Amino acid sequence: MFDDWFFMFGYRKVRPPLTTFQRVDIELLMRRTIERVGLPFVRQTQVIIDLDELNLDRTNANALLESAASEVVCRLPKQKMPCDVQSVAAADLGYPSTYSEATQDSAAIIRLAEETLRDPLRTVMELAFQYSCHYWRTFPSATTLDKSPRTSDLLPICCGFGVLGSEACLYDDQWSQAGWAGWSISRSGYYSTVEIGFALALFARSRNETAPEWAGYLRLDSRETAEVAWRFFEEREKDGGSLLFDAETIPSSQADMRQLATWLEGTDPAYALAAGYAFAKLDGLSPRAIEAAMNATSCSDPDVVPVAVRLLGNARHSSPEVQSRIHGLIRRGSPRVAFAAMQAAVSLNLPLGGYRRRVSKLLDYFSGDPSPLLELVGAQGTTLSRLAPKITHRLRLAIQDQDDKLVDASLVCLSKIHDDPEKLICRYLKNAEVQLLVRTRLKALETRQQT
Repeated sequence: MFDDWFFMFGYRKVRPPLTTFQRVDIELLMRRTIERVGLPFVRQTQVIIDLDELNLDRTNANALLESAASEVVCRLPKQKMPCDVQSVAAADLGYPSTYSEATQDSAAIIRLAEETLRDPLRTVMELAFQYSCHYWRTFPSATTLDKSPRTSDLLPICCGFGVLGSEACLYDDQWSQAGWAGWSISRSGYYSTVEIGFALALFARSRNETAPEWAGYLRLDSRETAEVAWRFFEEREKDGGSLLFDAETIPSSQADMRQLATWLEGTDPAYALAAGYAFAKLDGLSPRAIEAAMNATSCSDPDVVPVAVRLLGNARHSSPEVQSRIHGLIRRGSPRVAFAAMQAAVSLNLPLGGYRRRVSKLLDYFSGDPSPLLELVGAQGTTLSRLAPKITHRLRLAIQDQDDKLVDASLVCLSKIHDDPEKLICRYLKNAEVQLLVRTRLKALETRQQT
């Protein structure tokens, strides 16, 4: 009843759109992108709300490719180096499109699958993503993050392709073959529809747009996220706060350490998370930084806490209070927090032999990507040897899934926690062919480690 009254009179705070991690990532990367291309460029950009606004020649696949490439290039910032475009059989490419950097013998090249060219919208957006990748990679000072799709796939939004990108993001493909039929969903670009909606809200903010006409043409999930984001931005301003996106000073490894500590233990989770990332780039954190990290481990944000916990492993001097907090979080923390606490423990040379059951449960929880946990287990040596059956089970599943990286990670872990990994292979993998395959792979790994 009280909540209903609270909401009726407009006192309920707007729930932040997306997770803290998603918001921080997109805010900082959109900020970086706009700084690179220039705010005047972004403000003068025409937002394309319909594919018919582009001068596309749909006579045939080659005509579509050439005309779409021309339309994309003229809307992006001027490219510093040439880039060729060609179509390739889908079976030879394996992706809707790919990009290859220039070499001494050839220019950079964008390849589109012939199947992609059957869809003009997808053709335009794949070209927009790959030309944006080319744009970032031609800068001599570009960082690894600049070259990542996390950054490059935001450039089309800043160049007016956001509405089309929202529409092209998810594809529902129907198929039928030899009496069988089905459907599958695939994504075009790095970001989801809701993440695109948030990035577009920031795009509008940079252009001083409060209710842009183009927002009405967004697909529903993107539009709803953008609308929530605009309300969230307005509320932040009323409360006297500022977004990372347009703040005068943001957390970074070059910022004042005392200010970073204040942000980390503060009430704004976005600033706390960004400050945690900044501290993570530094070695040997000061007592003040560790104090802030200790305080941040008690906050309610599920993205901030694991980062703060990992920072405890960077303490210059491991105090009993820090060790006690780490052990407590291993035992009682959520899976993400417990794993972060284990990472901190390893950094401080604290043994994990007493947490075998907890590690075993975490291996189940992180079954989709257990490689980081396998590396941590392996670092403990034979103290966690009783986990060998569990690790061998993960190995078996990796073989079934043909996941070569996970197979190698499991084998490396086994070889570190057990004196005779081949004995384990023979005991738990009954198929003779699989045994031979795994033993051969194990020997190859041992040879690489020796060299």
